[in-house]
Amino acid sequence: MELCALCICPVQGDDWMMKKSIRGKQKMDASKANIRIYYSELVKACFEKRKPDDIPDGIDIGELINYAAKGHIYYPIASSLIKLDIDEKHAEIMRNDLKVSTFMTLMQTVGSREITEAFEREGIRHQLLKGAIIKNDYPSPEMREMSDIDLVVYDESLDKAAKVMEAMGYTNHGLIKHHMIFSKGGNLHVEIHWCLFDEKVDHNQHVYFKDFRAKLADGKKYTYEFSHEDFYVYMIAHMSKHFFETGCGIRNLMDIYIFWNKYAGSMNRAYLDKELIKCGIRDFEINMRELAFIWLDNTECSEFYENLFTYMLDSGIYGKSENGIWGQLAKETPKGNHARLHYYFPSYKFMVEKYKWLENKAFLLPIAWVVRGCTAACSDEAKKHKQLFENTEEKDAAMMIEMYHRLNLNFRR
Repeated sequence: MELCALCICPVQGDDWMMKKSIRGKQKMDASKANIRIYYSELVKACFEKRKPDDIPDGIDIGELINYAAKGHIYYPIASSLIKLDIDEKHAEIMRNDLKVSTFMTLMQTVGSREITEAFEREGIRHQLLKGAIIKNDYPSPEMREMSDIDLVVYDESLDKAAKVMEAMGYTNHGLIKHHMIFSKGGNLHVEIHWCLFDEKVDHNQHVYFKDFRAKLADGKKYTYEFSHEDFYVYMIAHMSKHFFETGCGIRNLMDIYIFWNKYAGSMNRAYLDKELIKCGIRDFEINMRELAFIWLDNTECSEFYENLFTYMLDSGIYGKSENGIWGQLAKETPKGNHARLHYYFPSYKFMVEKYKWLENKAFLLPIAWVVRGCTAACSDEAKKHKQLFENTEEKDAAMMIEMYHRLNLNFRR
C-alpha cells in the first residue's frame, strides 16, 4: 500500500483497483440480467393483458422507464407498470405518455392509409415497410411504437410521389441518403425510399433487394406487399444493417418474437433459409431469434446472449455511431488478433471500400492511411470512435469483436 502525497491517505495498488473494477462490472452485468428477466415479465403481461409481478428488489423504476423510452418499447413496459402499486408521480406521467403514444399510433395508422390510398389513386407503385406492417401483428398495434412511416416507391415515381405528399399537406425536407423525408403537423413523419437497402452498407444486399420480390396486394393495381418470408428476410436485413453500423435495440427482438410466433408454422423454411444465406445474414438471424426467445420466454441465458442483450439494451433503438468500429474490426481480424494494429492501419481490402482510387493500386496504401488519419482528425464521429476504442479494455474489445464474429456480418460496400 502506498500513500497519496496530496491527501496523506492510503491508496490501494493496481490489483485492488482491478478487483474493484471487476466487481463493479459484475454488479452492472447482474443488474442488466435482472432487467432482462423483469422486462420479459412486463412485456408478456402487456401482451396477455394481465397484471405483472411486482418490481423485484434492486431494480429502480426510473431505470426501467429510461431504458424503455430509449429503446422505443415504452408502451408495453409502462402499460404494465401502471397496474402496480407504484409512486403516483411516476404513474401519472406514464398514463399521460401512454395517451400520447396511443394517439400517435392512431395518427400513423390513418396517415399510412391516406398515403397508400393516394398513391394507388395516382398510379404510383409503392409498398409500406417495417413498423407500419408489423404493428398489425401485435396483440394491439399501439404496443409496437414507431417513429415514422416508411414506404418504398418503385420505378421513377419519386418526384410524382413528392408532389402527392405536398398536396396532402406534408412538408418536404428533401433527400437524405436513400430516402426523402416528409412531416405533417410536427408529429407525423414519413420516409419515402427509392431503394430497399443502402449500397454504402452492403453491396450484396443492395443488389439482392433490387430484384423485385413484392406482389400486388389483393384488389390493388399499384400497392405492393411482401410474402411473409420476404418480409421476414427484409426485417432481418434492416436490423442487421443497423446492428453492423451502430448497434440496435431490443425492440427488434420483440418484432422477431411476434412475427415468428405468428407465421413460423406457415412459412416455407427452406426458401427462408436460402434467402437469408444469399443476404449473408443467416447466422445473424439464428442468434437474434434465439435471443428473442430466451428473453421473452425467460429461459436459461448463456454468457454470450447475456452480453448481446446488454449491448442491445445500451444501444437504445438506433444504436450509437461509435459502435460502428466493432463490425469493421471483426471483418479486419478474423481470429480477433491484433485489433489495435488493424484499427490504426486497416487492410487494403477495407481501405479500397472507402477510397476507390486505391483499386488495383495497393502500393498507395500508406498514402491512404495518411489521408484517413488526416480526415479522422477533423471528424467528430471519428474522434468518438477513437475515444471508445482507446477507453475499452482489451478483454472487453475482444468480447465485442468475438460477438460480431459469431453474428458473421461480413458486409462490403
